[in-house]
Amino acid sequence: MEPPAASSGEPSLGPLPSLPGTPLTRHNLASLRSLVINPSTPISLIASVFEALSRHLEHGRDPLLLPHALKLLSELASHRPGLPRAVFDCVRSRLFSSESARAAAESLDALALVAERDESLSSSLGGQFDSFFVSLCFDRSVSVRRWLLRNAERFGVGPHVLITVFLGFTKDPYPCVREAALDGLVNLSKSSVFEDRGLVEGCYNRAVELLGDVEDCVRCAAVRTVSDWGHILVASMQGTEKREQSDAIFIQLCSMVRDMSMEVRVEAFVALGKTQTVSLKNLLQSLSKKVLGSMKEKRSVCQLTGPIELSASSVAGALVHGFEDEYYEVRRSVCDSMRRLCMISSEFSGEAINLLMDMLNDDSVIVRLKALETMRHMATCDHLSLEVMHMHMFLGTLVDKNELVRAAVRKVLRFVKLRDLELFKLSVNGLIENLETYPQDEVDIFSVLFHVGQRHGNFVACFIHEVFHEMEPSSDGKLSFDCARVAALLVLSISAPIFAEQNIGEIPPRVFSYAVTLLGRISHAVGDVTSQNALFAYFSQGSSCMEDNISEYGEQILANMGKDGAASLASNEINDLDQFPLGEASFEHTKTYARKFWQPTEEPKLTAEQLQIHDDLTESLNGIFTKVKAIWHLVKAGFTNEVLKILRVCEEELETLETKCMGSPALAFTLQYIRALKLLASVWSYFHPTFGQCCRVVGQLDILLVKLERTLRDMKCRFTGLSKEDELYLMELTSVSLTLNLSILMTGCSYIVNLKRLAAVLSQVECLQQELGVEPSSFLSELKKSMPDIHSAAGSMFSLPHFLGKMLDAFSLKQFELSRTLLSLFAEITVPDNDSENPIHFIHGLPVGIRLEITLRNISRENRLWLEMTMGKESKQFIFLDLKLFGGSNELRKVTYFATYYKTPKAVSFSLRVCIGVACLPDDIHAGMNNGGPKRELTYLSPEREVYFSAESQKLT
Repeated sequence: MEPPAASSGEPSLGPLPSLPGTPLTRHNLASLRSLVINPSTPISLIASVFEALSRHLEHGRDPLLLPHALKLLSELASHRPGLPRAVFDCVRSRLFSSESARAAAESLDALALVAERDESLSSSLGGQFDSFFVSLCFDRSVSVRRWLLRNAERFGVGPHVLITVFLGFTKDPYPCVREAALDGLVNLSKSSVFEDRGLVEGCYNRAVELLGDVEDCVRCAAVRTVSDWGHILVASMQGTEKREQSDAIFIQLCSMVRDMSMEVRVEAFVALGKTQTVSLKNLLQSLSKKVLGSMKEKRSVCQLTGPIELSASSVAGALVHGFEDEYYEVRRSVCDSMRRLCMISSEFSGEAINLLMDMLNDDSVIVRLKALETMRHMATCDHLSLEVMHMHMFLGTLVDKNELVRAAVRKVLRFVKLRDLELFKLSVNGLIENLETYPQDEVDIFSVLFHVGQRHGNFVACFIHEVFHEMEPSSDGKLSFDCARVAALLVLSISAPIFAEQNIGEIPPRVFSYAVTLLGRISHAVGDVTSQNALFAYFSQGSSCMEDNISEYGEQILANMGKDGAASLASNEINDLDQFPLGEASFEHTKTYARKFWQPTEEPKLTAEQLQIHDDLTESLNGIFTKVKAIWHLVKAGFTNEVLKILRVCEEELETLETKCMGSPALAFTLQYIRALKLLASVWSYFHPTFGQCCRVVGQLDILLVKLERTLRDMKCRFTGLSKEDELYLMELTSVSLTLNLSILMTGCSYIVNLKRLAAVLSQVECLQQELGVEPSSFLSELKKSMPDIHSAAGSMFSLPHFLGKMLDAFSLKQFELSRTLLSLFAEITVPDNDSENPIHFIHGLPVGIRLEITLRNISRENRLWLEMTMGKESKQFIFLDLKLFGGSNELRKVTYFATYYKTPKAVSFSLRVCIGVACLPDDIHAGMNNGGPKRELTYLSPEREVYFSAESQKLT
């Protein structure tokens, strides 16, 4: 059999070679697949494969091999551009002669796969298989019927045929088929247009009937169908009829929010969130369990099956029941639903805010976040009206332990419009309390204060006059700008004049002089709006525009502003001030300048020195550190796969930066940190109470823990320049790894060794804490308390689950802030004039010398370096490298070194792998590795080099 001629532009296969009529087996098919996916397979061999598969479709009788053959044909069409048409015709010729519905369905699947990859074939599908598809749908096999209904749209069957089939099978005796038919109607409503109103009503009313089905999965599908087809039906109506039908759909969906199935309740709220139009009285009734006076009468809505009576009791308190549901999935979905409903009516939003406030105390972080997201949407469409009674609960969330929740509250404050000065004061004081409790949130808090000030300029002026005395110097002339409250008030102060209509003089000019001391911190927070140069120019202008001279305090501050980096501004970068001479600037000039100041396109160019100060790489890396810190709660919640996906995205982002910043130690350190977190997250999943050890393989846990320890060890030993705080944090991560390891070792020597290592690390941690004068973290405190119990567990037959769970709950990630002085220890080895073709000659039993060219970077004499030479898998020899023999400085040392290898084998040839490692810090306690070798674990600084040897033939015995 030969394939049809290729279409224009496609390569032709030519005549096919004849193949022996050997029947295909599963093994043969596997072998053929390797040929198909290999791009180097000759076209003549591909043609032979195609002929063999075609013959098998025509004459093969083994139904078990048919799916494999069809899959292979679809792959053949995918990998070979000249074959789609030939494969399509071959499978189609087999389709109508299929002996079973299952075989025919498998052939249809293969046809669809081929057509999806070729537009010409896809367009030719339309109408070809309508009658054949319908006949297959009536097969006795339930699985075949269900599969056909779920994939119907792939076969080019006309929409009117499909809608008839779907409607018919909504009465199938099997619930999975009824569900598939309803889902088919939903998909059809999104992809086709139906102008026949009677047809639309038929689909809608059939879905309404199935809202009472006994099976949960069918009711879920019926809710989706009522929602989608109901909206199509409403769109075809006008006037009163349209309003009544919208209400009818809303009532039908509300009747499902009390369903016994949690999945149905979730679907009902999702569908309610898609509501586009509904009467206000129905919306308000959904917020009240008590039936309102306007809703007490019953109404009838005509449907194809006759009038259906709808009662207000179906709507009464529907959203309230959702918020009170025991499952967080339902509470989350009702928050999503309310977010969309609030856009319909501001009056509804005003009533709904009470329910949303209650959700801010929900046990689930996800529900709290969803409630806040709803409030943010209400604020953006100006439907969020906060009262004093709401503010205390709302602002209390600013000190939530979860940083994502705190950030979500601040997002709401960015957009909300505060009605009076009292609400404004409460909001500002809440943000200041947030800053005092969580100083790590400073950047976002400053940014929010800035936006709040822009939106409420009149309130800012009044508030600052009340608290200005707090920003003034003390009696001894000292400034207290390091205080969180004063810093926040300064940010708020300088935001107000930008959009306020009143004179800039309502803000005391000295505020702008004081704000210069926080120039770096403020510019970092509002970097999305303006640059540091423009901000400094604005401060200078604001401090002098209403006075002939800069204030005495301002002069002193400006003279010493180098602390925040302002002194590094080049004189030619603030020439914009020349157009506003000191003491002569008018309010109009200032307002004009302020408008210019806030246009990003107007910002001045930065000098090379400033570009260095604002190192893009450092900012990007610190941004990634912030991202990964924020996802730790997901690890604790058991969302390991989602966390790993996020970390992989961070890795990809770092790899993109790596192409621009080759050899950056900070970038290499960050990559190592991300890999350590991936390993830690994977290990953590083994100890999660829901997804714990019962779902995992302990052997894999051992491997993960070894990799985690090695990665942490490399981070500590390979990089210098880390702060003491960062070193302390790395030791804490090591303590976590060792603690997790204890839980699987249980007994024996390994347990004792690991326990000693843990005790050594804790000793180092305690010394560092005393040196820094800091308190131990919650995890380290719990671990220290539990150490006596852990010691007493040595030799017993349990894995300390109680202590482990308590300690793991106390652990949380911390924020890294990389400095730009980070250095990476590096070594390189080359073996001159040596490769497999030019080996070093040796005599068995006698030592052999190896000439090595060694380069070292950023290595000081405090580092203990070892040369490791490995033959095979385990035979190792170590040589200590005395840095006194190396010339140069710590930055760069080079030397030609002759190493001696003593264990030459009795062989014609052999090879060695050589590399350089540095002995780890004293807190990594390990037994000695080899006699004469390092006593501690090594972190390898150089790639392995292969050294080749060849025996002197005359000396071999």
